[in-house]
Order: sequence, then C-alpha cells, then structure tokens
Amino acid sequence: MGISGFAGCIRSNSVEADGPAEELIQQGFAATDTAPPFETTIVVTEGTERSRVATLLKSALEDTGFFEISIAEYKWTTHLDLLTTAADENKNALFMVSWTGGWDPDDYVNMLFHSDSHPPNGLNINQYADETVDEYIETGLEETVFDDRVEIYRQLQERLVADAPVSFVRFGEVTHVWDADAVSGWQAYPLETGTYNAVYAPWADTVTKLEGSTELVADLGSDISTTDPVSMNDTASSQATQLVYEGLTGIDFDGTVQPVLADEWKRLDTTRYRFSLREGVQFHNGEELTAAHVKCSFERYEGEPREADVFDWYGDSEIVDDYTIDIDCRREYGPFERRLFDVPIVPMAAIDGDLDLESTPIGTGPYRFVDYQAGDDCRLERFDEYWFEGSETVPATAPVETVRLEVIPEPASRQGALEAGNIDVSYGVPSASLADLAADDAYGVDRHVGGGFDMLIYPLYREPFSSTAVRRGCNMLLPRERIVEEVYNGVGHPAYTPISPLLEAYADEEFQERIADEYVRSP
Repeated sequence: MGISGFAGCIRSNSVEADGPAEELIQQGFAATDTAPPFETTIVVTEGTERSRVATLLKSALEDTGFFEISIAEYKWTTHLDLLTTAADENKNALFMVSWTGGWDPDDYVNMLFHSDSHPPNGLNINQYADETVDEYIETGLEETVFDDRVEIYRQLQERLVADAPVSFVRFGEVTHVWDADAVSGWQAYPLETGTYNAVYAPWADTVTKLEGSTELVADLGSDISTTDPVSMNDTASSQATQLVYEGLTGIDFDGTVQPVLADEWKRLDTTRYRFSLREGVQFHNGEELTAAHVKCSFERYEGEPREADVFDWYGDSEIVDDYTIDIDCRREYGPFERRLFDVPIVPMAAIDGDLDLESTPIGTGPYRFVDYQAGDDCRLERFDEYWFEGSETVPATAPVETVRLEVIPEPASRQGALEAGNIDVSYGVPSASLADLAADDAYGVDRHVGGGFDMLIYPLYREPFSSTAVRRGCNMLLPRERIVEEVYNGVGHPAYTPISPLLEAYADEEFQERIADEYVRSP
C-alpha cells in the first residue's frame, strides 16, 4: 500500500507510559485525542543504509506501544516527489532524509525551517512555521560580526531542538579511498559537492599527481541532472562541474575564503564591496573575463531555480572598469564572501543565449567538459590556457591531463571497481570496509567530518505529530549511538542540532552535549 493510503487508524486500547519520553508522547496523544497504536510509515530511499536506520527507528518507537510503523522504500525520484508534496497531499509519513550544508550556518537552517521555504522554493516540506526561528534566520544573515552570529545561530539551534519539527540523527563524514600506488597528494574535501577540488585547486594549495598515467578515473554516485549552475541542485552535477566553473572566491579545505577569479577585494561600506579581477583569465570558449561577465552572471540567476543563491543578497553592481566591479548587497549580509564561491562566472555566450550550458558547460576552471553519457561516465580534459602561473607547491600545469568520472551508484560496486583497478579514487565505498582499507598499504584513506546530517522529518500537519510533546518524546527515543555504530560502522557522529561540527564555533562538542542533556537524553 502506498503511504498516502495509511490513515492513522485510532485504536481503543490504552498504553502505559514508561519513562519521560513515553510520558511526553502520552501527553501529546491526549492533547490531540489520538488513541494508540497510531499507524504510520517511515519512507526511505531504496538501496541505501537508511532502510537499516529506519528499522532501528521503527523498533524504538514501536517498543513504546504508541506506534505501529511500516517502512516504505522508493527510488530517489519517487522519494523526492513524495517528499516535496507531502504536506499539500496530507501524507501520513515520516521521511528519513539527508541534508548537505556548506561553510555557512545559514546553509543548515534557512531552506529547511524558514516559513517561506516551502517547495518549490525550499525544502521546508512539513510546513514548519515559527516566528522566532524566522527572526533568528533573518537576523543571522544580516549580522556581520562573527561572535554575534555565533550567538544567534546557537539560540536558533536550541529553539529548533526544543520544538523538534525534525529529529537530527547523525552527522556524516566525507570518506575518500584511493589507490596509493597510483595517486599521491589526494585530500578529502569536507563537502561532497567539492569532491574533485582535490585534483587541482591552486587557490587551495592542492594538487594531485599520478604514477604511470595521465588520466584519473573516479566515481559519481548518480547521473548528472544538469550542468547549468542556475538550476543545479544535486551533488553529482556539482561534483562533475567543480573543475569546470569558478567563482570570484573559493573556500579551501580548512574553510578559509581564498581569492579565485577576484585577486583582491575590500569593503567600501556596510553593503558595498569593490572587487579587482585577475587579468588575462580565459573562458574555455576563448572569451576573456571582464567585470561585465561578473555582473551578467549574477543577474542571470533571476527567475531561475537557484535564484536565492544570488538574490538573497544581491542588490546591484557597477562596472568601474574592465577588471573592477562594485557589488551592492541589498542588506548587510554575513555570508557574502562565502556565497560567492557558489556563484560561477559564465561566458557572455551563455548569458546572451547563444550557448546552452545544459549541453555545453563552459567556465574558466582548470578542466573543460568533453562528454557525458548518462548512466556511464563524464569526461573532462585539462584546459591548458588556465590562468594560474604556478607557485612553490602547485605547478602551473595540472599533472592530471584527463578526468573520467564513472557513474557507479552502489557503494559495494565502487569498492569493487577500486580493488579491481578500474578506478583510482572513490568517495563512496561502504563504511564497513573503511577500517580494512585503511589498514592496507595499497590504499590511502582520508576521513573528514562533513557538512551533512541525517534527519527524521515529522508530518507536523497531521495529528499526533502536530504536538510538540509527541515529537520531543520521539526525539528522545531515537537510538543515535546504535545507528552510528551498527549501521555506519562508527563513521559519523550522533547529531542533536542541525549545524555540522565542521563549523566548530557554531556547534562545538560542549554545545552539542549541553543541548543533548537538556532536550534529548532522558534524565
């Protein structure tokens, strides 16, 4: 039966609460006039570790006697459709999903919890609305003093945990494995979208070298959905084009903002910045970078799926000369310099409509896009007119001549391809294999706390989950430690708040423990 078919049948039998979590659930059931056991479904993507997570969640909640839960698995495209239409269609389902943020705390909260972020403009799929949360989000965006931003986002996180529109379950890790005999210099970028920055990112002082070959073969976890930045919303598309496109700034492997297409900038007043562009930078189609490319690339986002990437902060810009541009933010904007990393500058041919970036992605990056065969592979080749002139640690010419990214959805198949020598690097081998691979001198392994978390989303639009008490009770029962150890083999960390420990100032261990003790762990 599809998830829309479960009506949440009310039974007449009673359940005795046993402990603080159950008492909260009982309180919420009484307030919403719900009799246990309440029937519902946990929905997950098929073929993933989340089905095992869902089994543990099902057991923990059913043991209370208040719930009777089934598990439904769907292909990703169907799962996404169910997820984004859940509230509008009043679906009786809890969704187990993952979210990947970035280098700014806003990445972890705005799209998920602001009351204006309903699909299709956001992923607040259970239509959560709280004026205080909205105020924190908006104030945090406009605050430019670091310490004040930290305090705002800590208060915001505490508010979310207290209200529990979702349960944060696990912070993930980025784990990369490579053939140690063939690859040297590889690093795990903390965000999956930037996986292939490790090939050649001179602005991050990073370069990979190969032994006995000039082609690096690696993997993608799924097909590419688009190669146009204004509509790019999936990890595989970002990974495949990370070496093709560049923005004014970059964020290195330690989270520090670095100059890329802009070689320097300064703040003129509270909302106005002046950027100096590198001279002589060429696009892959032969155009030379100018301030006009920057202005038009920003304005190209208007009305597109990724419009918020720019128009959340962009007011206007003024071209001072060919290599100087003043950018006006429409408000004070704390993440400004970091946001520029996510806005690639594209050629005028794409801006004028003469070039379709969906079929021919063209940027200024160290590699040009050659070919993509859906379900097979993506091919890039070195761009020999790249602007970088070399440094003491990174050569002017990338050692890797070509990059081939094979589409390999299954983690076990990725490991098999690596062990067979068919690929050189993988970012998605099974977590159960990491310890053995790390102990084998034939492989290099790098693990890094990432920018993602797993969460259980409650249907707030339906009783009994409209009750904060029910959600908080469920949140207290979730077996986070067991999930990390038994499902992910110790890869990752229990999550109690949304902002990743990657942003340590906003979510350090002491803060996480305090929130867990106060709101999640039973006394």
